[in-house]
Amino acid sequence: MSGEALTWLLFLLVAFIVFLFGFYFLRKLFMISVEKITTNAKNEIKVKIEGCLSEPIPEYRDGYIDDFVQAALDRGKNYRALVDSYLLGALEGQAKKENRRLLISIAAQMGFANECIAEIKSRKFRISGIGARRAGLYRFAQASDELISALEILTSQNQYEILLAIARIGDAETMRLAFETIRDNMLINERAVARILSAFSAGEEKVKLFRTMIHSGTDYIAVLFLKAADGDMAGALLGDIIDLLHNGDKEIRTAAVRCLAGMGEKGPEEEIISALGDNDWEVRALAAKALGEIKTSKSSLALFRALSDRQWWVRQNAAKALAGHPGCETMFMLAAESGDEYAKDSILSVLEDEGSPFLQRYVRILGA
Repeated sequence: MSGEALTWLLFLLVAFIVFLFGFYFLRKLFMISVEKITTNAKNEIKVKIEGCLSEPIPEYRDGYIDDFVQAALDRGKNYRALVDSYLLGALEGQAKKENRRLLISIAAQMGFANECIAEIKSRKFRISGIGARRAGLYRFAQASDELISALEILTSQNQYEILLAIARIGDAETMRLAFETIRDNMLINERAVARILSAFSAGEEKVKLFRTMIHSGTDYIAVLFLKAADGDMAGALLGDIIDLLHNGDKEIRTAAVRCLAGMGEKGPEEEIISALGDNDWEVRALAAKALGEIKTSKSSLALFRALSDRQWWVRQNAAKALAGHPGCETMFMLAAESGDEYAKDSILSVLEDEGSPFLQRYVRILGA
């Protein structure tokens, strides 16, 4: 290679390197400019929407919202996307009920409902999941049919997002249809179901949903709903739960006792005491645990008798529950005096955990 050719080659190489540095620098400046514009737009959206929400006069507030929506629609796709992002973030946060209603109204006026439905219909589960999340946060009930259809995409994340969206929309019949659709292809776990149902707004519609599902005829689904019911829901469905406790199979009865236990000291004492005589030890063990919150003489006596149960877990739960009752010391001593070694062992195990050396010594002496 001649010297002239080598010089040209070095020149081209230097020029290329300079071009790369220049391109990188210009790209960096462009990205900084875009980021600055985006940040300014986000701040502008935040200020304008919060200004609309803070207006105390409804007529003025509605007018400000209409003006904001029209201006936002005129700003193009990127600006609309920033409005969408702000609204979703606000709705996922701790927005007040009245503000939540207004934010959802803005989303509807922005035309986001049709976008959500189009995304939900996508056969790509990630896009479908995004659409479901948006429809749920915006409470777009018109997307219910598409949400049910999208459950055909069998991924756990897709199921979770769709069921969560339906819970946020808050329609009992749509949720029933959703669980009916995935009954044989349930990909989400018990904990996920509990999180989903906690997003369903409290009220008659939620009570209707739980009542329908615990009587659905599908034991697995009934158990999921019984386990997801809190104390208030258990109180609203008390008669239904007691009926299941009397007539359900072991899994149903176990979940029913667990559900009644969520009522704490307000739980139905007679029914829980009756469950201490169940044929299955799992039910008896949970009943003993539940009576720990019901500190009456009748419950104390039932727990005292359960100290002689043939199953270790029942005796253990009974001893632990009884330890929180008034007068438990006397009952522990009587149980030790009876000569029942199994009862004594359970009592001592609980007393060791509770740190009662004085009572431990007496139980040992009486049981000797």
